[in-house]
Amino acid sequence: MTRIESRDNARVKNVARLLASGAARREQGLFVCEGPTMLREALAAGVQIEEIYALPEQIGGLEGIGGACFEVTPGVLRKLSDTETPRGPVFVCRIPGPQMPQGAQFLALEELRDPGNIGTVVRTAEAFGVPEIVLVGSCADLYAPKTVRATMGSVFRVRTCAMTPQQLREWTRSQNVPLVGAALTHSAVPIGRLSLRRAAVIIGSEAHGIRPETLALCDECAIIPIEGAESLNAAVAAAVFLWEMKRARTVQ
Repeated sequence: MTRIESRDNARVKNVARLLASGAARREQGLFVCEGPTMLREALAAGVQIEEIYALPEQIGGLEGIGGACFEVTPGVLRKLSDTETPRGPVFVCRIPGPQMPQGAQFLALEELRDPGNIGTVVRTAEAFGVPEIVLVGSCADLYAPKTVRATMGSVFRVRTCAMTPQQLREWTRSQNVPLVGAALTHSAVPIGRLSLRRAAVIIGSEAHGIRPETLALCDECAIIPIEGAESLNAAVAAAVFLWEMKRARTVQ
């Protein structure tokens, strides 16, 4: 067992870099997670764990479960975490390769910038049985610490990939799955009147919704009828569509 006491240790500096930089995560193909619950979720999902950093009282049972294991001081653990009160253990995972959606239902997110929204949608998609998400345009980094925490472990199980709008259009056509835009247009149909048994639903950005050029690629548009409020949070809107997708699978 190697003990690390210096915050200037090369491994510690690299984990801090992975926490702070999406470019570093993409370059190395690694991301950082924290906490015993997330570690259990990662192990259960068969995620490739490269390194584990833990306090002395947390080390028991961690050796041999995957990757190199290091004992660290509280000061080092604080540098390895982006939370105010680090819990540990901190562990580094391999980012999986892109996984194209294969089901008759999946969700696409275009330019969602809020990490909490992305993480919440990933978690909700798994909960409603639609564990396939396509990220379109400049979405928040799925493997940034805030996004990973918001998924509550679903990041290890939900299949994701990135596409351009045109690639999304071509993929849905190849799979014979209609592309449904969540947007208010003159031809939009209330969500309850549209079958989502086979559908790829695209949710637009928090500020501007689906881009016009992307909307033009959609087969249909659907709206969530609301009263009073001007609009719904993107993650809430996604949850409503995901529920309707789940319901559509159960309708005889």
